[in-house]
Amino acid sequence: MALPSPSSPKVLIQIPSFVFALLGFILVWISLATPAWQVTYARELRQWIQSGLWITCQTRPSGMYACTWMFSQSDFDFYNNPDVASYRTPSFYQWQRTLLHIFLAVQLCVLIALISFCVSNSSGKQKCSVIVFTLFMVIATLTSFVLLVSFLVLSHMVEYRFYTVSVSGIYEKHIGYSFYLALVGSIFYFISICFSVVYLIRILSDSSASGGLQRMAKGNHSQSTAYTYNSRDDYRMATSNDDLDPTFSFQPSYRSSHQFNSSIDQHFAMKPLPATPQSFF
Repeated sequence: MALPSPSSPKVLIQIPSFVFALLGFILVWISLATPAWQVTYARELRQWIQSGLWITCQTRPSGMYACTWMFSQSDFDFYNNPDVASYRTPSFYQWQRTLLHIFLAVQLCVLIALISFCVSNSSGKQKCSVIVFTLFMVIATLTSFVLLVSFLVLSHMVEYRFYTVSVSGIYEKHIGYSFYLALVGSIFYFISICFSVVYLIRILSDSSASGGLQRMAKGNHSQSTAYTYNSRDDYRMATSNDDLDPTFSFQPSYRSSHQFNSSIDQHFAMKPLPATPQSFF
């Protein structure tokens, strides 16, 4: 298959859409894998506390990291578990787990959109694949922004905003770099949608234009076919001895009229000239 030219719409519009979607896909995965959605520094413990959607990490005074994670419902009752009750880590909440699951569904939608791009090179499935790509990217982008807004609202609520070490040791959590990575990834999703919508409109307009040309060509072909006739039904001078054929259909054409004019010209051209008048003087 021949490569598209550098100035083709596929190179200028569709490929940038795929690139931005892929970059956003990678950034959102990095944000989900890192714990720095909420960050605070506990001076009493001399530790940085990072709380993610499924993992929390602490920096020890020696510089070591100690991380805990949750994947089950029992992890929400963290401080009621006698095995880990002595750990000073932020507790997990149900809304963090819910946001994580929805983010995974968003990434699945983006993955389907990226796969649909791989089949867009087929001429028979190009329009369908572009529609699928645009649809799933729109769903993923809208859902991603809703999740980010939900995280901002929930993380600023009083019961989720502060990290308590003691009666006097209450520290406010701030938004960390993981959130901003997810935000940049969602913005890349939006840019990808803009390119994809422009490319989809171009494909639909080209498809409608080609369909109109085909209908016009088909109409011209049927019109020219309706004006064809057999050579034996050519024009001739009718006489009283001619019997009219009741099944005869008058179907003139440009070719028949041209042949008729030519036959009339030949008829008069071959007619002998009148004799020269005689003089009586």
